[in-house]
Amino acid sequence: MSGEERAASGSSAPGPSAALETGPVDPDELRRLARRRFFRSLAADAMKTAATVVGAAGALRDGSVEMASAILGTADATGSPAGSGARPAGGAAGVFRSAFRFEPERVVLLDQRRLPDELSDVDCLTGSDVAQAIRDSVVRGAPLLGQVAACGIALTANRSMEASLSARRSILFGTANALRNAAPTAAPVRNAMDRMLARYAAISDAEGDGARVAAGLRQEAEAIIGEATLAHAGLASHGAAFFAASVPPGDGATLRILTIGSTGALAGGQVGTGLAIVAALRDAGRPVEVLVAETRPWLAGARLVAWELVQAGIPFVLVGDGAAAGLLGSGAADAVLVGAESIARDGDVACDPGSFALAVVAARRAVPFVVAAPLSTCDGQAAEGSALRAAQRPPEEVLFLRGARLAPEGTIARNPSVDVIPSDLVTAVVTETGVLQAPYADRLAAAADRSRAEA
Repeated sequence: MSGEERAASGSSAPGPSAALETGPVDPDELRRLARRRFFRSLAADAMKTAATVVGAAGALRDGSVEMASAILGTADATGSPAGSGARPAGGAAGVFRSAFRFEPERVVLLDQRRLPDELSDVDCLTGSDVAQAIRDSVVRGAPLLGQVAACGIALTANRSMEASLSARRSILFGTANALRNAAPTAAPVRNAMDRMLARYAAISDAEGDGARVAAGLRQEAEAIIGEATLAHAGLASHGAAFFAASVPPGDGATLRILTIGSTGALAGGQVGTGLAIVAALRDAGRPVEVLVAETRPWLAGARLVAWELVQAGIPFVLVGDGAAAGLLGSGAADAVLVGAESIARDGDVACDPGSFALAVVAARRAVPFVVAAPLSTCDGQAAEGSALRAAQRPPEEVLFLRGARLAPEGTIARNPSVDVIPSDLVTAVVTETGVLQAPYADRLAAAADRSRAEA
């Protein structure tokens, strides 16, 4: 085994002869090896999840060759540590696991509320548990929520196998509504619930068929997860090609990308969306620096995005939300890259709060405003942005931070869950089928049709 393989696998130090061959240990090289180990661990999780879909390995080879090579080509079989509990989160790239694990009797969620201080699990045994975890912000990120919501329905089906036909139907539909309501702005959740219930209807449920229903819905949830993994890999490939061809760095050789919102693997489930594009650019050899907006009120940028970038070894600078638009206006960034909760048919996009100001300034400064969003975020029922769901989050998220009061008692707070960005402020929408630009209505519809045809 080579010195690199030993370092990446955590094996004991080489013997004297190996030391003579390799020379003194370089701390920078050890850090690079740790980063590669991190990505191999992530890739192993992604491969295992995608492999639950029949033919997924072939799809990886045939449909996402470039990103399969970049993300999965060197993946080892180390897997991820099992079991619950808390572990230190800082610096130990090798202990990273994907944002959730779908096991036979439960779904295990990585508790995003505890990051960056520790890695801690939350076990969900039913769909109701998953809905509560979503409401409590244990997990965040629209693409991720669609996947874990599908797992929730499958868990509920497994636990209602012995129920009567009418009771089982009532339980499944009630759980689907609870999951939709837990994340009202996230189109991937609604789309996943529609798909799971359509699969349930196709199974032709009857008395005594509870086991067949449970098996069919678990298979459908696994398909949703696997397809999302492949979609995000394709999205990252298309996004990296777009930035390489269309977004030159303004000053010097480094491409400076301003982000707001969580768009890494923690928000995507396995690969991520916006941050996956950044990682693909870096892996292609392009110098890149990320300006990370705090993303209030949950500080997802400061806590989650910054943590993922540290693990990945990608240079970044944390900036206050209130300063981000001014920095963009001063020429501090070459592009803005955001994710999406949902996209209307005309290309209007629901993004993290704070995105609207960045979109306006980007338009004024002729800076690309790019949305990284899988087609699962498209809301086919919303003709335009005014029809996108824009619910208010609990005011306590603004009034308190980790239990500490920030404002005087009696303060009234407004806490919108999203900003809606008009399509004329959006430079491009990066999807798994390619990069879409205005006019969006026809191109989003065509992309959705193409995705369905390829499924």
